[in-house]
Amino acid sequence: MLKLWPARTRRTFVVLGCPRGGTSLLAGALSAAGVYMGHYQTLQYEDPAFKIPPHQACEARERLTRTILSRNLTRRYWGWKFPNAIYYIERVLPLLINPCFLFVYRDPHEIARSSARHDGRDWAAQGERLLQVAINHTAKVRRFQASLSPPYHVFQVEAIQADPRAFAEQMVRVLHPMSAERERIMRFVMPEGGYHAHGAVRRVRIGNFARTSPRSMRQR
Repeated sequence: MLKLWPARTRRTFVVLGCPRGGTSLLAGALSAAGVYMGHYQTLQYEDPAFKIPPHQACEARERLTRTILSRNLTRRYWGWKFPNAIYYIERVLPLLINPCFLFVYRDPHEIARSSARHDGRDWAAQGERLLQVAINHTAKVRRFQASLSPPYHVFQVEAIQADPRAFAEQMVRVLHPMSAERERIMRFVMPEGGYHAHGAVRRVRIGNFARTSPRSMRQR
């Protein structure tokens, strides 16, 4: 029945990049601008409905068809972010209405070191493997980007951090004709702003109760 109903979606935003490579920053900026990024339950802006491990990529279309068609019916501007979506994106591409791909890249060495810090891994013992994982994932994302015809949009984490205003201006252009507040986007990515402030909060459990407590932000 979902296939027979008229779609409401005007554009679908898909964020692609490496784990620890800036995808949360980009997805959070989309969310701050008013794009519906799903039922995310963490500050990584990842919708559990789209969490499909690479080894299950062949099941992606079957598992996501109903969710995507439902979003097409109810959301004018929506999207999702999961780094591992690169493994299944081509399978669900025919279901997307006017897809807008946003690619974000980060130096693979920085990705690897961030992964080691985030997961508490010994850099001396595992650094080389983590670097190779980052290189391989980046290459897969770049191959998919190369397979597309413009328009698509490419971001560098280092450039976003160096010039949040330029990033906000670019995002406003990406989101047109959707109305987006450049100041709100810029505030989100500023060092003292939303992305970093949100990233400084985590949930900790004490007995059967939960509270929030600060921690240092780590780039995703």
